[in-house]
Parts: sequence; C-alpha cells; structure tokens
Amino acid sequence: MPDQTPPVPQDVFLNVPFDTRYSGLFTTLIGGLTAVGLVPHCVLEIPGGGRNRLERIYELIDSCGVSLHDLSRVTLSGPLRVPRFNMPFELGIAYALTQRQGHQFFIFESRNHRLQASLSDLNGHDPHIHGGTQDGILRCILDCFGPSAGAPSFPALRSLTRKLNRSIRTLQLDQRLPTPFHPYLFRQVIRVAAELAQAEGLIA
Repeated sequence: MPDQTPPVPQDVFLNVPFDTRYSGLFTTLIGGLTAVGLVPHCVLEIPGGGRNRLERIYELIDSCGVSLHDLSRVTLSGPLRVPRFNMPFELGIAYALTQRQGHQFFIFESRNHRLQASLSDLNGHDPHIHGGTQDGILRCILDCFGPSAGAPSFPALRSLTRKLNRSIRTLQLDQRLPTPFHPYLFRQVIRVAAELAQAEGLIA
C-alpha cells in the first residue's frame, strides 16, 4: 500500500512516449524543467518486470507534486498497430491523486483540438500545444512553470537545452544507444542537465 508521505513540490513525473522521434523532445523537456528548478522523474527509474511494477509507478507519481502527460502519440503504432494506453492510464492515476492531495498535472499535445476527440472526458483541461518541436516544448514549460519574474528567459532555456542535447548525443554514441530511453542514461541526462543549469546560473 503506498505510504502517505507528502509529495515533493519540485518533483515532476514525466509521462511521455518513448520513441526515436521523441528523443530530442525528451531531453529538451528534462533540460527545460531542470532550468526552472524542477526535478524530472519517469518510469525509467523503475526496474522492468516484476509483479509490483504498477504499484511502483503509482508510488512514483504519488511522490511527485506535479506530473506532465504528453498525449501526442494517440495514433496506432508499433508492429501490432495498436494505440498506446499507458499514457492515458498514467494520466488517470494522476487525476485520481488530484482528488485527495496537492498533486497537479499538465497535458501536452502536438496538435490543436485532437484531445477533444481522443479523450473527450478531459474537456475543460486545455492541453499545452508544442507542435512536435523543441522550441514548442520550451514554450509549454514556461507557460506551465515560468510565471514568476525569476523564471529563465526563452533564449536561456534554448541555449541550455542545445548544450544538453549535444552532450546526450555524445553519451549515446559512447554507450552505443540509439535513444536516451535507458535507465542509466536517464540518470546521466538528469545529472548533466543540473550541472549545465548551475553553470548558467539558472539554479543554485
């Protein structure tokens, strides 16, 4: 049974598609969130398999004050040509958590108006549209998390995430990994993002 430890406000659970086309958006998301003082988390921190995997996913979302859900992959995909249900399922967990504690969630999409058709029960929860671009991801981050006067500027976020993406491409080449969606590499992305944000004076 999950414990009742209060969620950490700065921790953000990322519910995003793990595919090659999303790789640059994923690392941009991590860099941008880190630069505004948040700490990204995702299921890559949870070992694969095991009977308690779903419980551990629940506990990870429950431990985060915020979750971010990118529902831009609503079309059929993979060799079996099926939709991806994990992402709306995890959004459902997040919504349930908002009913009993201080959890907050944001929805990202790449196209306008599609969410009304793909998940009409969420009407009234307007998604943030990124258009499938890294600049769009950064704008969404600032829309969601950058309302204060001390928030980094858009050019500062763009500069940091470009450096981060270059570093991650080097790490992927060194480790012969086609994408950043691997547990060890994810930990390295988090570390490098924090180091770059500190070097740029964006976080303490």
